[in-house]
Amino acid sequence: MYSKIAQILNEYKSERLITELAKTNRLILLDVDDTLLKPEGVFIYRKLPSDKEEVVLTPYEYGLEKVTPETKQYYDYRDFIDPAKTQQSIEMGKPIVANLSVMDDYLKRGYQIGILTARANEEEVFQALKNFLMYKDKRGELIPVGDRLNRNLVFAINDSNRRQQLQSTTDYGKKAEVVTRLLNDFDEIVFVDDDMKNLKAMFELKSNLPDMLSNKLFFMLAKE
Repeated sequence: MYSKIAQILNEYKSERLITELAKTNRLILLDVDDTLLKPEGVFIYRKLPSDKEEVVLTPYEYGLEKVTPETKQYYDYRDFIDPAKTQQSIEMGKPIVANLSVMDDYLKRGYQIGILTARANEEEVFQALKNFLMYKDKRGELIPVGDRLNRNLVFAINDSNRRQQLQSTTDYGKKAEVVTRLLNDFDEIVFVDDDMKNLKAMFELKSNLPDMLSNKLFFMLAKE
């Protein structure tokens, strides 16, 4: 008899959990480069007045640069403008397992996946991530992310069309603009990024928002 009661209680808990998850509208918003993956075959090229010759930077190295609206003219993003290179650099990238595991954990808790990257070529970024991203199903087996990645939740802030919708001149400012808009659509947003400039922008955004919106926003530093 007790086992029957326990079974009924477990079934009730499962149904209640499913119902609660269905009521939630939560988002984990992830960066791409050096968060989900180490990109392959794309670089940023710097030629400051103080540089004797062009300097080749990886996306990680570029993230350490103190780029301002005044100095951005000295950086060449030609690899990231090329649609074919964009897609290939993601599909051939090296997965960062620690952060993909974080994504998995949030998916199990009913969160939607969103992407917020400083890249251009938003459509290529979306298609590449659909081919690249995997997550673990209930049996612990890796399967393609498929339709769990929604096209409307992929934001490449330096895409030519996306730039027209944003006012900021810095990448971290543009990311903050996107998050501000999304806070009106979600009950909770967890922002994950490897760049401290972006995390600082989220901290400042959270500090200046009304409590109703501020309480929805959380952020974390991507693992290495």
